[in-house]
Formats: sequence, C-alpha cells, structure tokens
Amino acid sequence: MASQADVATEAARPMKYFSHDSNAAQDIKCRRLLRRLGMEGYGRWWRFCELLAATEGHKLSIETEEDAEIIAEELHLDGHKELMEYLQVLDDVGLIHMDGDGCVWSDRMLTNAEYFGKLRANGKRGGRPRKDA
Repeated sequence: MASQADVATEAARPMKYFSHDSNAAQDIKCRRLLRRLGMEGYGRWWRFCELLAATEGHKLSIETEEDAEIIAEELHLDGHKELMEYLQVLDDVGLIHMDGDGCVWSDRMLTNAEYFGKLRANGKRGGRPRKDA
C-alpha cells in the first residue's frame, strides 16, 4: 500500500479524467444551481470542474484581477464582477469553497483527486515482489 505522502503527491497532479455521475443533476446542490442559473449555469459548473481537474492541486486562484479574468474567459463570463457573482452562487449552493487567500476549490473534485492519487501511487508500486503476511 502506498504512503499518505505518495498519495497526496499523486492526488495533486492534474487529472485527465474525473467522475461525473449520470444523475448529478439530481443532487440537491446541482438542483439549486439549476433553479438559480438554469442550464447555462449548470454547463458552466462542469467547465469549472474541468478547470479544477486540470490544475495542479485542484484549486483555482482568483487572488488577482488577472487570475479572475482568465477564469471568466474560460467560463464565457463578462469579466471579474460576473465571475465573482457566479462563484458566489456556487458557494451559496455548496458546490465550492472560497478562502481568504484567493483560492477556489470543490470538495468533490478533491475527493476525485484523492481516489486517482491512490490509484497512481499504488500503480507505481506495481511489479514489486509482495511480502508474505
């Protein structure tokens, strides 16, 4: 079994894939998002998840105006103000967290990352002789 440090290192790496449940829209958080922002807001949510998955550590920086503008462009939002309004809705419905250091993350994405981190770390151990217990 891989060490926690190995798992954490591997979990921080960008993911090429993450789980998207076929019934995700039925989750209460997603239902709230759909009620508030419709299908467009819901689609942006999944694009946001893709950005989180592809980012080292799975946290996005909104610390600077430039950081926020880049994310806004990716989500087809009109600048910093509109991004912050969108992120506030995601935070209000419980899909993300924002901290005082200018980072945004999703518990679900971190859970996905840990799962893949375990697979990667254990996969690196493949081919080693096993000790008999």
